[in-house]
Amino acid sequence: MKQFLRKLWKDEEGAEVVEWVIVAAVLIGVAIAAYALLGDNVNDAVNQVGSKLSSAINKAD
Repeated sequence: MKQFLRKLWKDEEGAEVVEWVIVAAVLIGVAIAAYALLGDNVNDAVNQVGSKLSSAINKAD
């Protein structure tokens, strides 16, 4: 049992996994915050581009 605990204590793979989980959680949090702050503006910009493209296509016909 002592040997197992020593091996577990020295094993750093678990810590690496935890680090990656933390990085992923931070990135997801940043993405959610960015969407909350910029979502409406991005949506409006995409709609404006779509309208202008549609208008240009209709004029070309």
